[in-house]
Amino acid sequence: MSQDEGISEDLEEGIEWFSKWYHIPSVLVLFVFALWVRARSWGNFVVDGKVMFSGNDAWYHLRQVEYTVRHWPETMPFEVWTNFPTGTSVSQFGTIFDQVIATVALIVGLGSPDQTTIRMVHLFAPAVIGASIVVLAYFLGKRVGKGRFSGVVAALIVAFSTGGFLSRSLVGFSDHQVAEAFTQVLAVLAIVVALQVADREKPIWELVVDRDVAGLRKPAGYAALAGVATALYMWVWPPGVVLVGILGLYVTTQAVIDHLRGTSPEPMLLVGGVIFAVTATLMLLPLDTFGIAPVKFSLLQPGLALAGVVWVGFLAGLSRVLDERSESVWLYPLGVVGTLAVAFLSLLLLTPGVFDLITRQLVRVFGGVIGEQPTATAATVGEITPLRNPGDTLYNWYGFVYIIAIIGVVLAIARQTVASNKRSELLFVSLWLAVIFSMTYTQVRFGYYLTVPVAVMAAYAIGAGFNYLSTVARRSSTDIRPYQVMAVFTVLVLVMAPMVMATDDRGYRQDVVTQSNATFNGGPGGVQQWDGGLEWMAENTPAVGNFEDAGSDMNYWGEYAKTDDYEYDEGSYGVLSWWDYGHWITSEAERIPVANPFQQSASDAARFLLAPNESRADGELQDTMSDGENRDTRYVMIDWKMATASDPAFGTKFFAPPSFVDGVSTDDYYSRVATLRQDRDGNIVPARPYLIVHTQDYYETMVNRLYRYHGSAAWPDYVPGSGIGQLPPYAQYLGSQSPVPIVETESTEGIRTVRRDGNTTHFEPSLAAAESYLEDNPGAQIGGIGKFPSEHVSALDHYRLVHATEDRQNPLVAMQPTLGRAFTGVQQPQLFGERYSSWTKTFERVPGATVEGEIDGEFNDSQTVYASVNMRIPTTNQTFQYVQSAETDPDGSFTMTLPYSTTGYDSWGPEDGYTNVSVRAESSYTFTTGLSYDGANWTRYNTTEDVTEAQVIGEDSEPIDVTLEQSTIPTTNGTDNTNGNETDNTNGNETDGSENSTDNDTSSNLAAPDIGVEQIATVGIAE
Repeated sequence: MSQDEGISEDLEEGIEWFSKWYHIPSVLVLFVFALWVRARSWGNFVVDGKVMFSGNDAWYHLRQVEYTVRHWPETMPFEVWTNFPTGTSVSQFGTIFDQVIATVALIVGLGSPDQTTIRMVHLFAPAVIGASIVVLAYFLGKRVGKGRFSGVVAALIVAFSTGGFLSRSLVGFSDHQVAEAFTQVLAVLAIVVALQVADREKPIWELVVDRDVAGLRKPAGYAALAGVATALYMWVWPPGVVLVGILGLYVTTQAVIDHLRGTSPEPMLLVGGVIFAVTATLMLLPLDTFGIAPVKFSLLQPGLALAGVVWVGFLAGLSRVLDERSESVWLYPLGVVGTLAVAFLSLLLLTPGVFDLITRQLVRVFGGVIGEQPTATAATVGEITPLRNPGDTLYNWYGFVYIIAIIGVVLAIARQTVASNKRSELLFVSLWLAVIFSMTYTQVRFGYYLTVPVAVMAAYAIGAGFNYLSTVARRSSTDIRPYQVMAVFTVLVLVMAPMVMATDDRGYRQDVVTQSNATFNGGPGGVQQWDGGLEWMAENTPAVGNFEDAGSDMNYWGEYAKTDDYEYDEGSYGVLSWWDYGHWITSEAERIPVANPFQQSASDAARFLLAPNESRADGELQDTMSDGENRDTRYVMIDWKMATASDPAFGTKFFAPPSFVDGVSTDDYYSRVATLRQDRDGNIVPARPYLIVHTQDYYETMVNRLYRYHGSAAWPDYVPGSGIGQLPPYAQYLGSQSPVPIVETESTEGIRTVRRDGNTTHFEPSLAAAESYLEDNPGAQIGGIGKFPSEHVSALDHYRLVHATEDRQNPLVAMQPTLGRAFTGVQQPQLFGERYSSWTKTFERVPGATVEGEIDGEFNDSQTVYASVNMRIPTTNQTFQYVQSAETDPDGSFTMTLPYSTTGYDSWGPEDGYTNVSVRAESSYTFTTGLSYDGANWTRYNTTEDVTEAQVIGEDSEPIDVTLEQSTIPTTNGTDNTNGNETDNTNGNETDGSENSTDNDTSSNLAAPDIGVEQIATVGIAE
């Protein structure tokens, strides 16, 4: 034998071995690749040694996992650390998903894992589960397609797919969604195997009557395993009952097709009946409520599966009866449709509630296909909005694979129609793909389900093409290998090239590696910015149950019995924020949020945040209790996103609460001012970017009174803490010219637009000048930009800022570029006081200190008394003024409530049942009236006084007595400035050619300006 012949034989043996075993290394490599893609950015989630997670639900799963580790294998029966003041039962959480992670953590931690170990296991769980779906895709593709080659193709497609499946399976996104996808694919695989066994073994009812165990062992056994897998899917996610519905749709369709073709549907129906029966039995185990609720372990899951048992019995019996009577085969579909119609009509008449539930769930699945739009509240959640531009989106996720999958569905249906040998699983998988696409089209979140059915049906089509080439080669007596090589090369070109190509200039398509890192996996996200505030709350507020030193014990890891309305002990309290942040408050601050990402109490939170005054806000807290008692909500946490109105694409959230409150919309609070452009059809449409202009109602909302003004009063020409350089309101009687912003717009084609000369905004030197300008320019408005209101905003009596985060980022709220030529994207936030130095701010509701005062003088009319104090935020090293005002009686007496203290902080802390306040006063309160001129001197009435922490928190209920004494203010030139004429300008700022000022003594409470009036006038007016 020559050397060449030996090499040829070795090569042949190598090729033979590879053709036999290639699938094993291929799937292994794809699994490792998928795991690497998903886990490689894990270091981004370890921040300062602390393991963190992305999104919201991952944090609540962490709580469930940690609870299960402590109570293994039990999960939490009832949760009292969210949805204050009722608590809640959270059936979608504390499922087998959390039990598995807790079990792995116990194994890794040798029975006693520390918090870091638990968090690391939880961190990597989605990546491991997501990569494991690649393996399941192989087995499913092998079963549905043409053997191992189709299986490898399916695994290849899944490993390189992007979109929802990738984003939900990345490290850190530790939500149940990736477990849903895994268990659904596992259940589908089990059902496919059971159907294949049914086609092969052909079991019939007589085997059951004769108790033929041998004849039933395989079909019944595999069907039972499929029932276990289906129940396992619903144990992860109760709404997974949709798979029972898909199976019901399949058995109905397949039974009709079989009967019309003259084939008995009994084998398939018998297997389906076992699947339904096992599923119904197992779903009784986690039963949580005897009602019917898709999101809980209720009677819906076992009930629907049991209905499936009855239904397949009916389908089998009807087919037998019609066959025995030799009736027309067309009577069968008529009988099926008629029975379904009667069943639905009976539900409508006898149990309208159940009928309504079923129709609503059908809309959730098929609503997008029939043009149904999500509700206003649902539309505020990005992941449950409809799939937009399906063709472009599917291409971005799968390249051309989705087109090949469509071809696969067409081939599968055609085969079922013309082929003699039955393959039931093809129709089932095709229907599975169709329903999952409909779900994704209706709610884009379900894209994480879509990847595997698309991959499997594409693999089926590719496998069919490969087999066709092989058959052609055999018939032409041609060596098959060139055709096989051609087939593989075609797969690589048509399937993989679009899936791995780099991003184009527009970012139209990203490969799996780029998208996993850049788009989805940058790190934990917003919780990183909230973390400082959450840690502060955990350490500086009283333990839940010990508010006001009540001494009640609320065990964070305690087991609480199920109830509809938990009765909290005295000293318990809630924390109000927008529902997005509820799980963070529970898991990181160990406090009880009012609203949470289950959207529980979301309407309550929305009504509070949008309340136009303090009494309405307090009323919203009280009205949510059936007995009218205050719900003891003590703290409010607000971030800049909640207080900012802009395009939601920027991540802002103010647009959401109006959807949860009847009778209001975002139009009541802000509008977009735009330039105009002509679209391709010649229509006049607004061009981006927009300029957001607010109404006065926007500034009156509680969310903005708190975040922007810290509870202080504000005026169009005086915004506390804005850094613009205005004078305090009680100094304005000298005629000081504080800059007032004017927004100039007009209406064109029914669209609010920028003035034709290009000016968007400018500043007038005083409020009087601004009001005069409006008389001649009806399209303009005072304020409405940044922190500047259009009218006076009154101060809050009972809310105070107690902490603000020190940000890792310095967000610019006015992120959309300005329209006028004068402003740049950098200048605008600074100009309008919109450079927010704190991401998250925490406020406390306090009784407030009562001030009873009088003016030592005689007056003909009532007087306005201003109380002001300078407060310092230590985390940002910034100060702000709290300004309150009150009108006196004719005799000069007045009463006001002040929420900020100036002394006595260290006497009251968490151990005493109160707050260790971070934001503290730099001075005593100054009480003063406006200035008056008697022809010779400027005079006012003023005094200073301290307010203790005990008085603010209600431990000292004695009112504070103050008496304002008259004082004379020296002037530098003696000129009467009652009308705002020239005086010495100590700040050196000039506006409109006049120098206007007050002596330093009149503005002792004014923080140093960041931008002078002259600078504003210069920058703010377009050339």
